[in-house]
Amino acid sequence: MTIRCTLQVLATAALMAGAATPSMAWRAINSHTVNPLSPVSFEVIGRGGISSVSYWCAAGDYARRVLDAPLGQRIYISRPRDHAQTENAKSAVQFSLDPPANANLNPGFLLTVTRLGDNLSASAAWNLCIPQSGRAE
Repeated sequence: MTIRCTLQVLATAALMAGAATPSMAWRAINSHTVNPLSPVSFEVIGRGGISSVSYWCAAGDYARRVLDAPLGQRIYISRPRDHAQTENAKSAVQFSLDPPANANLNPGFLLTVTRLGDNLSASAAWNLCIPQSGRAE
């Protein structure tokens, strides 16, 4: 009986933990899901065909509207595009307001989500949303 009760408790806890994750998710202006990782870092979940611009737009929107980041605050890629860690998705990028250790922080010439340390200001990232949404908030 004790083993059965323990298994039921564990199963209930697992279901509750799984149910808590979607409630923590936030929807960016371009409809991409953003999941918090810490007070200064978050993961943007990709969908089929998502572009680098879409990842950066969602990151800028989250940094601006949720984290209340100043317009000049840099947003860094803390984990380049890979499988999501916060939910079951094939593609996600993690961003942080803190620079990652041992990363080249010199912005590249191309807007990508594949290089650790690539960064944009919160303003520049959020401005990438304007062509996608047709409006600014």
